Amino acid sequence: MIIGIDASNIRTGGGKKHLEKFIINCIYEDKNIHFVVVSNHYVNNDFSELSNVKCISNKFLNCGSLLSLISQLFISSYYFKNNKCDLVFAPGGIFLSRFKPFFTMSQNMLPFDSESIINFSFFKRIKFYLIRVLQLYSFNKSNGVIFLTEYAYKIINNKMSNKVKSIIVPHGIHQQSNNIYKIRNNHFNILYISDFLPYKNNLNVFLAVKELIVEGYDINLTLIGQKDRVQFNRMKKVLKSNKHLRNKIKVLGKIPSQDISKYYKNTSLFLFASSCENLPFIMLEAMSFGLPIITTRKSPMKDLVMSQDIFFDSNDINDIKKTILLNMKDDKLIEMSNSNFLESRNYLWKNNVINTLSFFKSNI
Repeated sequence: MIIGIDASNIRTGGGKKHLEKFIINCIYEDKNIHFVVVSNHYVNNDFSELSNVKCISNKFLNCGSLLSLISQLFISSYYFKNNKCDLVFAPGGIFLSRFKPFFTMSQNMLPFDSESIINFSFFKRIKFYLIRVLQLYSFNKSNGVIFLTEYAYKIINNKMSNKVKSIIVPHGIHQQSNNIYKIRNNHFNILYISDFLPYKNNLNVFLAVKELIVEGYDINLTLIGQKDRVQFNRMKKVLKSNKHLRNKIKVLGKIPSQDISKYYKNTSLFLFASSCENLPFIMLEAMSFGLPIITTRKSPMKDLVMSQDIFFDSNDINDIKKTILLNMKDDKLIEMSNSNFLESRNYLWKNNVINTLSFFKSNI
């Protein structure tokens, strides 16, 4: 089988990581599968050493999103037909090419969440609206849609005009062989990994922990993720005026994914404050390391972890503080750690690949 991959609108983040893991694990499961990946050079570099993968790019695909869509609309069909693809998979959710059969995947909930996008600029809101229109158009024209969670399926399926075949297939994660979590007796270290975006509520987490430190609690906070101007500038102003806080709160910015594990190993409590997600890969990864997690009361976050008093309102600083304080005892942390580590075993790349390929074959 030859599977075409249209990754015109995939560049970084979870979408890139999913594509890399999906293709590698497909080849591992079935050596007879070949891929034709149409994307930018940054994505294609991940597959340069795989003999089962042919990578194709052009000038349009290495420019902005608009030119990438033009390439998809007018050129991609030629690439896939010329390479005798049996089907095309568009994991980025948008596919405007005339090639058939094709399958799409819903990975981005933000265009479908009006509450979360209201805090973005006018032009960003227009962009999200266009993405929603194009994704719904692609979903309705496809041979099938893959959803990551029941939550995403319910929200988006209700907005689709056609009855299209669909399946729920969560992403897999790299499984740790052992639960690495240990109680730290010297400091209580909280870790939050997320780019600085309005719906990620990085500033609220910062302010909540700052208040706890000022109140006398021995807590450290590490924030990892690409900084913005608005939230980070407010943090920087607070830290500049208080040396004690500078020693307790570290805003590290974006760091390479391969370096993240050393921060997991020194974490007492993992915090995830995003209010809009499809299936947060970073939460699954933290679970696989056995980290205790507190998170928002919204789906799908509240569906991934199970324990008492671990959910908060990410817009309420006092609620974040209260939830942190309720989850600082050793016995509670160990119970959460064991539960999360076991739950992470439900997210296997082997299952993802088998279910996805079976879905393709039964609908072409």
